[in-house]
Amino acid sequence: MILTRGPQGSGKSTMLRELGLESYAISADAIRQMLSAPVMTRSGALSVSQEHEPRVWSQLHTLLGERMERGELVAVDATHRKAADFRAYRELAHAHRYQMLCVDFRDVPLARCLEQNAARAEHLVVPPATLVATHEACLLGEIPADVPSVRWSGDGAHREAARRFLDVPIRDLNTYRAVMHVGDLQGCASPLEALYPSGLDEDVFHVFVGDFCDRGPENAEALRWILDVADRPNVALIWGNHEEHLHHFARGLPATSDEFGERTQPALEAAGITPEEVDALCDRLVDVVLYEWRGERVMVCHAGLPSVPTHPVQISSKQWQKGVGFYDTHIDPLFDAHAPDGWTQVRGHRNPQELPVKASERSFVLEGQVEQGGHLRALRLDADGFHPIAIRNRVFRSARDRLAQGILRDTKIYPKWVASQDEPTIPVELVDALREHPLVAEKRDPERPYLAAFNFTRDAFFDRRWDALNVTARGLFVDVERGTIVARSYDKFFNVGERPETQMAALADMRFPVTAWVKENGYLGIIGFDDFAGELVFASKSSLQSEFAGWLRELATRALGPSNLEKLRRYLRDAQGTAVFEVIDPVRDPHIIAYDGPRLVLLDVVRRAADFERLHPEALHKLGKRLGLETKAKEATLPNFEAFRAFCARTNEPDWTWSGQPLEGFVFEDAAGFQVKLKLDYYAFWKRMRGLKDRVQKQRAKGGALGRDVSEPRVAHFYEWLCRQADEVLAAGIVEVRALYLAGVETPLEPPEPGEDPDVRGFVRALEGLSAALEAGVAIKPGTAEKLLVEALEHGAKMTLLAASALKVPLVVIAPASDTRRDAADRLGVDVD
Repeated sequence: MILTRGPQGSGKSTMLRELGLESYAISADAIRQMLSAPVMTRSGALSVSQEHEPRVWSQLHTLLGERMERGELVAVDATHRKAADFRAYRELAHAHRYQMLCVDFRDVPLARCLEQNAARAEHLVVPPATLVATHEACLLGEIPADVPSVRWSGDGAHREAARRFLDVPIRDLNTYRAVMHVGDLQGCASPLEALYPSGLDEDVFHVFVGDFCDRGPENAEALRWILDVADRPNVALIWGNHEEHLHHFARGLPATSDEFGERTQPALEAAGITPEEVDALCDRLVDVVLYEWRGERVMVCHAGLPSVPTHPVQISSKQWQKGVGFYDTHIDPLFDAHAPDGWTQVRGHRNPQELPVKASERSFVLEGQVEQGGHLRALRLDADGFHPIAIRNRVFRSARDRLAQGILRDTKIYPKWVASQDEPTIPVELVDALREHPLVAEKRDPERPYLAAFNFTRDAFFDRRWDALNVTARGLFVDVERGTIVARSYDKFFNVGERPETQMAALADMRFPVTAWVKENGYLGIIGFDDFAGELVFASKSSLQSEFAGWLRELATRALGPSNLEKLRRYLRDAQGTAVFEVIDPVRDPHIIAYDGPRLVLLDVVRRAADFERLHPEALHKLGKRLGLETKAKEATLPNFEAFRAFCARTNEPDWTWSGQPLEGFVFEDAAGFQVKLKLDYYAFWKRMRGLKDRVQKQRAKGGALGRDVSEPRVAHFYEWLCRQADEVLAAGIVEVRALYLAGVETPLEPPEPGEDPDVRGFVRALEGLSAALEAGVAIKPGTAEKLLVEALEHGAKMTLLAASALKVPLVVIAPASDTRRDAADRLGVDVD
């Protein structure tokens, strides 16, 4: 705050204009002119009215207080003759932690004041007698000793002193080995202590970007840590928006935040942290730190700006603390576009997009939702450049508590069960029953032996031996040491007509309305959360280590990216849920329906609990949108059984398509959560034709009877076409074979060479096909590699052919059976490892 003092015409307003402070100044004369038009004096001249003085000064102090509440640069342009005139400013400055400077114009010669006064517009001219009286009063009056001041000087030194007072200096930090920037703490001390296990290095400068308290469970510990380092010369502390609550606590003012008043303040008081300590801390806080270090120029603030201001003091504290635009304004590319060359920004406060630490080319964000169990972010600048650091916080309030306190973000995507926050436990009796069940298998994870996968056996599947227990053992993963569910999927459910309860007549008992969901043609992918490790787990329906689980991890990582993958981790942790996907990978795992490329379809979020419960579809759609994931598509809501039966009949016609494309089928869900699925004619037919193709291929290589009924006209037509095709066509997948068939392509079968062994010829074709696949970027499956190696070990001619092939090394590397791999490597003259 700049205050001017002195007689009319002494140059006070001129100086403020020269300093660029016109827009920041509040003038008593300006308020007088707003309250009243000019009036005529006894001399016949027009003059500014002096009839509303109480209102003038009341309005001035009100406006001033409002500006100071926002932390704005202010200047007050008035005569301020006596010490009592400063009382209100001192009170406001104390309340809002302002620095003041009074520029005193008492020494301006009276003649100069009279001359400059006479040059004004008629209504602004002050009667000379009044000016003389003011000049004398200013000479006699005093400025309070606790108000810093500088006196007018004819050489303009007073103006330069005011300019220096307003400047925010660029600190020279070149004497330090490095600079460390630490993000929002939000009442989380544990990750701060992990960042500084041995305390602060004295040869490193440390900048903390603010928000030391609130939302986390360790407010007292975090603030005590800050208090202990606050007065060190190598520490700078930024005032964040939550520091306003500390300011109120320090000054004995009522809390303006329920979070601070109900949780943070009681914790501080219980830990013996006094208002006096906090008051001293607040006095040390600054809006911005500008520094230079070995050629780098850096602006550190709380919320981030789109540029480095020429005069930082002209930016209000509110903007430094809360930023430009809205909370979701993407400020970092704006800084890249508008900031002067050579400057970098480091900030905290807002990161709804959950950007990485390096948010743009020249702007770093240190807000990592630490209070939500995210990361305490830091940024180190040393001789090798900027280095992001992220310390995961494992001490945070439960989702139930954060929901109740209103600090759980995006509540619309969370299931209702979060409010209860029961632990994701599994009854010991259920685990024992699963282990004792003859049609349920338990498989321990080799990397995390405490995790067990429970799944129904092959006998249960092929013999269709289902009961109330083994249908639950499908994608069920349990931390058996802690008795918690890490991931779970759907209970096993069946096709229309597959079981007595799914016969069409029995389905009339479903609770309508029934929703028809589109069933894509992939495999079931499961992403759960391991509470012990604090990490996501990726699984297929029976394993954490299968290649299908690995493909899911790869596809999810690619589709979500680091930011959304972290969002999913925290979401599944807080929601105590499992994300269930249809995983479509047409290259590594082709099925029946053709797809242009890999896809992940989010089917449901299932509660990690013994009883099946899932996220509401509307919340699921919002979650998918937030994560950038495709969610399952709803085809229809069927109000009654007649509509259901008609829908099944219509969509199961051979030529029916969904949006112009073939489809595997539908999953129907009734109002009570009962599920049944329908496999459509197109899918079922081509699944049968895949088996027929494989049978023809096997018959051609081994001989023997076909063992298939091909009398149906469309089956017979495809069979006849298959019999005319070359071995390469039969070796291809059904998607490729079908495309050739529907396009009418013929690849005539070449007659064998005289005396050629058909079995060896088939082996050569297989090697050629795999070579072509590798060239096209298609991976060889481990099972295929092992099969070919075994064939070669059992047949000398095949081993000779393999030894001459460029495939020998890939096959040996891929084959999973160690004995087979070692024997084949010896015969082929290559190393296993």
